[in-house]
This record gives sequence, C-alpha cells and structure tokens, in this order.
Amino acid sequence: MTIRILLVDDHKTMLWGLERLIQAEGPGFELVGSASDGIEARTLCASLKPDIVLLDLDLKGSSSLEFLPALLENGVSKVVILSANRDQATLASAVKLGARGVVSKEAPTEDVLLAVKKVYGGELWLDQSLMQALLGQLVAPAAPKVDPEAERIGSLTAREREVVKLIVQGNGALNKDLAERAFISERTLRNHLTTIYQKLDVANRLELYVYATKHGLS
Repeated sequence: MTIRILLVDDHKTMLWGLERLIQAEGPGFELVGSASDGIEARTLCASLKPDIVLLDLDLKGSSSLEFLPALLENGVSKVVILSANRDQATLASAVKLGARGVVSKEAPTEDVLLAVKKVYGGELWLDQSLMQALLGQLVAPAAPKVDPEAERIGSLTAREREVVKLIVQGNGALNKDLAERAFISERTLRNHLTTIYQKLDVANRLELYVYATKHGLS
C-alpha cells in the first residue's frame, strides 16, 4: 500500500528536506507534488487527490487555515499540519477545520512519517497538550442565557428599589406624599423615578406599577 503525499510549504529548504525524506522511504510513500501557496495547493489537491497533504500552517505570511477546508473537498485527502506554531488555539482551530494530525517542524523525521501513516489509517495524531485543549473546548459549559429583565432589575440601586416599592405600596399617592414617607425631597424622588424609568424601560408611574407588580418588586 503506497501513501500518496502532497507537500505544501513555502520554505525551500524545508520542502527539499521533506521531498528527500519521502523519496528515501521507498515504495511505502509516493510524493505526488509540492506547492508553495494556497492557490497552487488547492489546484493540485483537486487534480491529484493525494492521500495525505502535509501542510505548513504559515505560508508567505498568511494562515493556511483560510483554505484548509478546500483541500478536503475531494473526499480523499486528509491533512496533517506541519508547523512551528505552538499556539494551542490556532492548532485547535486547524483540527476543527478538518486537520487530522499536527506535527512540529522540530519533530524527528520518524515522527513525521508515523503521523502520516496513522492519519492515513484513520487515526488522529495530536500531542497530549493539544488533545487536552480540544477536549476542554468541547466540554466547556455553555454560557448562560442572559435574561434582559433580570439585567434591568439588577441595575437598580438599593435606594431605587425602595422607591419602586414605595410607588407600588403608595396606591396612587402624590409624589409629595411619597417623598415625605421616604424622607426625601419631591425633586429627589422625581430624579430617582427618571432614572428608574430609563433602567426599566417604562414611561410613567402606571407602567412602573405594572412592571414592578409583574416582576415581584413590590
């Protein structure tokens, strides 16, 4: 069984080394082509349908993540990332986009070839830290849904909540009378009400009464 490989790397020295590595392995591996940018990689992958694409994550200053999914569209090719990038979030994104292996450019040559074999055989080739990062993202609890009414009510100060209760319990009493009960000036009461109206998105005392009664602020 011969594994057909496409190399995608813009570093000529690295590309030359990988080509020699694959060719030296004999009949088990076949180098079907090499590319140095995304356009060439997509074209060759579509026409050659290699079993494995050894893909450098950084090509000429741009991320290979942008075209990684396109390399999988032929339904045959599997991608192994060959990268000097150690950022776990970036590598995890590559796996989410379809890569089935990640190998460091500093890894021994036998690790590169073993990763190719394992991925070709249907396995994943990821180091432990990356696997843990991916699992952590998968099992992370979903962010709780935000209740807009709870947010509005939560924005009220303790004094403003007292004013709301005063309005509900006042049974239509005049502002002057309510202010006296709260031991504040009528002007201060009006200021509190203006702020409360804005926070709770109500227009007047009647709407405030209905809102407060509905949401248990009495």
